[in-house]
Amino acid sequence: MRLNKGRLCLAMAVMVLFLSLSGPAYAVTPDYRSALDALSSKYTQLEKEQKAIQKEIDKAKNAKEKQLAEKKQLDNQIYSVREQIALLAEKITILESSITERQEEMKRQSATIGNSLQTLKKRLRVMYSTGSASLLGLVLGAEDFSQFLTRAQVASRVAQHDRQLVEDMRHELSVINLVKDEIDDARLELEDAKTQMAEKQADLGDKLKKTNSQIQDLEALEKEYKANKNAIDKQMKEVQAEVDEIYRQIQSVGEYEGGVMLWPVLGYTSITSYYGWRFGGSDFHTGVDIARTNAAGQGIYGKPIRAAASGKVVFAQTKYIAYRGYGIYLIIDHGSNISTLYGHCSSLAVKVGQKVNRGDTIGYVGSTGWSTGPHLHFEVRVNGKHVNPLTYLK
Repeated sequence: MRLNKGRLCLAMAVMVLFLSLSGPAYAVTPDYRSALDALSSKYTQLEKEQKAIQKEIDKAKNAKEKQLAEKKQLDNQIYSVREQIALLAEKITILESSITERQEEMKRQSATIGNSLQTLKKRLRVMYSTGSASLLGLVLGAEDFSQFLTRAQVASRVAQHDRQLVEDMRHELSVINLVKDEIDDARLELEDAKTQMAEKQADLGDKLKKTNSQIQDLEALEKEYKANKNAIDKQMKEVQAEVDEIYRQIQSVGEYEGGVMLWPVLGYTSITSYYGWRFGGSDFHTGVDIARTNAAGQGIYGKPIRAAASGKVVFAQTKYIAYRGYGIYLIIDHGSNISTLYGHCSSLAVKVGQKVNRGDTIGYVGSTGWSTGPHLHFEVRVNGKHVNPLTYLK
């Protein structure tokens, strides 16, 4: 029997209409969303911290106080912006990966629909071209009731299979539409993250430029100490107790290589605060502060910090509380119960457990913690007790 094109076109139209009918909603839950929400929450918290810092600066009564406040807060702001940039970079990576995965998912769904559509087309062509071999003819052509029941059961299963085939296609189409919407949303979010990243990197660049002319202001530090002596003394005792506890847990391994230790910041030899009593004998400084500019007039902020001797990183503080203690710092064990501490870093280049050689870059100079300008606080401890570092550096 010849193919009835009119009937075939009608059948195909019905099939397309069936596919376009609204079916149940098929939710596609992005597995990356919870990770993005967590990153956004951290980013928002950093934004709040930055606003709090700005409020502190705005409290300054005059230009000199504001300048000092900005100097004191600059490293906290730089740290916060760097953290935000890291979060945005992670967000961008997740979004780009998600878009790629969703595009692959759309290809798979489209291929599934294509295969199902071809199967359905073949069945429709057969049904409308064979006439007597149609499902209705198959049932009505039964010679007895038993055969009728058997053929009717077969026809019912075939019809059920076709309905399921169309339902599956409708499901796949629903998923494709949802995935497409997710891709569009992710692309918008990605562009927004990239814009934020560019703004934060520009902001970071501006802040880093400001650090070039900064030096640690010991006079301002002393003034602040005397104005808040009781509170600062209490805080410093707490910090020293924490550090002492860290040293009690350190198990020194091996023998100290001996000899003079390497100066920790190449080209920067000026000491702004020595080991011992300072501020009129009211505060004991447990190390030396290396700061100011080098011979070329370059500021010390961000300069590499070198391991004074070979050893193993036994402690690393990467998170810190503004205006408190050493900020970001690390401790290296050199054997024979001799260790060095590097405080107020802007960031670290090593991790706990890592072995370092004399001269290796272990971090970068900053002004984190209780500080009024970029400098390195350098300590030497023997059996956990601080000693004058200059006896090992000279």
